[in-house]
Amino acid sequence: MIRLLGHELKKILSGVVLWVFVILCIAFNIWTMPIGFNPELDTTTPFPVNVFENHNTSEIAETYISMFNLTGRVAERMRVKYDTLQSAVNERAVAGESYSPYWGEYTYFMHLRLFDSFGIMGKLLFQGILLAILVTLLCVDYEKTNNTEYIVYATKTGRHILQCKIVASLIVSIGLYVLLSVITLAIYFTIFDFSSVWSSSVSSGFNFINDIMSSRPFITWHSFTVASYLLASFGLGLALVVSFMLMSVIVATLSKNAYIGFLTVLLINGICIFLSVIISRNHIAHYIANHTPIMLWLNADRWFTDGQWVTLWRNFELWGAGISLAILLVLCILFVKKFEKRSIV
Repeated sequence: MIRLLGHELKKILSGVVLWVFVILCIAFNIWTMPIGFNPELDTTTPFPVNVFENHNTSEIAETYISMFNLTGRVAERMRVKYDTLQSAVNERAVAGESYSPYWGEYTYFMHLRLFDSFGIMGKLLFQGILLAILVTLLCVDYEKTNNTEYIVYATKTGRHILQCKIVASLIVSIGLYVLLSVITLAIYFTIFDFSSVWSSSVSSGFNFINDIMSSRPFITWHSFTVASYLLASFGLGLALVVSFMLMSVIVATLSKNAYIGFLTVLLINGICIFLSVIISRNHIAHYIANHTPIMLWLNADRWFTDGQWVTLWRNFELWGAGISLAILLVLCILFVKKFEKRSIV
């Protein structure tokens, strides 16, 4: 099996198109960096007041309930979430995290440039997801694409080669996401020196959330420094990359070739987005739809926070990623077993 795994890895990594795509991703990331943005960033002056003192989270819940006309169980769940958040706010107030200087008056801009869904981390995750889908589909459907399916799967060993393909796809998907992240972030942190802000709190008073309530403090369920927030975001990104890789395995076992498989994956995720849009906010199903892998990526700027009106539960990103991984893993095992027993005639 080790020999077969090595062979599958070689097939994936020997593809010129793959490396061209990786290089283009890195080039795009560099091109979109705000290289011309070079003001004098103050990382020493603390925020003058404690924004978390006397901050009442129940007001946030009531604003959302009123704005979206939430009723019944949904309204109650929204109130429960923000009542629970109050303890986190009190902890931030006692710890004095509001005084953290972060990037001073440029904190909001710098935070979004790094952690937004379309910022550095968001783009890296999107590219990692794309690579995971492409690598998995091309690897699993290699025999179908090259018309060698009946020859390979007619043998006893060939029947179990799918397991090696899955492991190879997993290794390469994670490896490419790590490679893209390391290179891109190394360049970004060379342009912008983060050495003085790693220990700053992301809940600094200089940081804030813009939503229908205008501006309000950036509240996280747990205390995060810039460094720990970056590591947590990267770890969650890895989980989503693996989720899309498993999704692609399932689709690949059913599709005729990698091209149809890619369109199918796009369709599945398009449906997830569509459901999130059309289902009424007064139905629990709307909030469940917001916990699918694609919606978690689109809401990356809300990770580890209260999640605003997007969710009814704390730590929505962890629940969404964890449940998605579990469901996709079970489905993947079932479809692989079915694939290995299917007739090739």
